[in-house]
Amino acid sequence: MKASWRKPLQLLSADPALQEQTEYNSRRLAKLGAAAHDVVDWLRKRLPEEDVRTIELILTRSYVEVREAEIALFEELFRAELESHGLAETLRRFEGALRTYARADSVTISYPQAVSSAKARCITGNTTVWSVPLDYDGIIELRFHKPYPWLPREEEVLAIAAKRCLAAGDKARREEQARRLAGTLTEVAERERRRISQELHDEAGQSLLVIRLNLEMLEQALEGPARNQARDARLMTEHVVNEIRRILSALSPEVLTKLGLAPAVRQLSSRLRWVQPAQVQMDVSDLPRLPEKLELVVYRLAQECLNNAARHADAKNVIVSLKLVDGCIRLKVTDDGRGFEPAGAMAKPESFGLAGMRDRVALLGGQMEVSSRLGRGTAIAIELPTN
Repeated sequence: MKASWRKPLQLLSADPALQEQTEYNSRRLAKLGAAAHDVVDWLRKRLPEEDVRTIELILTRSYVEVREAEIALFEELFRAELESHGLAETLRRFEGALRTYARADSVTISYPQAVSSAKARCITGNTTVWSVPLDYDGIIELRFHKPYPWLPREEEVLAIAAKRCLAAGDKARREEQARRLAGTLTEVAERERRRISQELHDEAGQSLLVIRLNLEMLEQALEGPARNQARDARLMTEHVVNEIRRILSALSPEVLTKLGLAPAVRQLSSRLRWVQPAQVQMDVSDLPRLPEKLELVVYRLAQECLNNAARHADAKNVIVSLKLVDGCIRLKVTDDGRGFEPAGAMAKPESFGLAGMRDRVALLGGQMEVSSRLGRGTAIAIELPTN
């Protein structure tokens, strides 16, 4: 037996009055790395078999508790890495998981931070600091307001947790960089839409209006078949003018800038009837003005949902819901169209609509859920934080 095991071994007792002490020292032995069967063999050489069986039950339960606490820690670290949005949230959740596991008074993860030592432990007065570097790129520090030596099993667990933290931090940083790049590309795309919209309005739109006016004057001056031809040309020009207005509105929605998100989504829903003979039911609440970027993203998401319902779903009924609930914008578009298999659609390389929506939602730290079945319609629910 190792020297560090001697004291907790000697304090194991079958006396019911000392059960709490036995449980504590059993857990300590587990954290010291003592194998349970070695402890039992040691006890059998010194205690009656009945006492050994009593202590063995407590020992087994305590060892299981220690292992369960370790498993719970790694499960929480895994969830934090999977569910967190951004580096700050990832590290915050890692700190909380480590604080719960170690029962520390505080946990701080500094990332990145240059650290030269491989491992450090500092006990000053009544304060204990455990620290482990993150591969020269940061450090985990756990503080206790009492002397609290770090046991071998806990050192192993913390070393594994540090590796998970480093990997999760690297992943979160890469995802943040990707989101910033996606955000930049989105802004560039919106600027380009505004530029194209302005050029269409100033050049093609104005020229077509002049052509329409001249055709109307020509129609009035002509007679017979020529007049009919001029009328057909005028009607065609009016159709093109209306199409350009629709494109301008889609490219750079003026109503969104002037009146806000709710009126803009109502207008989108109303225009669905122009391209698809569908019954549109709107449940759109009046909203306060939101950050410009958020309003534009929600508008584009609603636009894509309605475009999908019109062009691909062949829906007869569409329900559009837009509300502000608990500091989050909730958009839901439901239709009774053809439906599809969401997993398959998301995986298709050409599925830019759904993939683009998913990326925009992720960029703002939101969630998107797509529910659909062939022949059963589609429901797309999106939730985005407003702050």
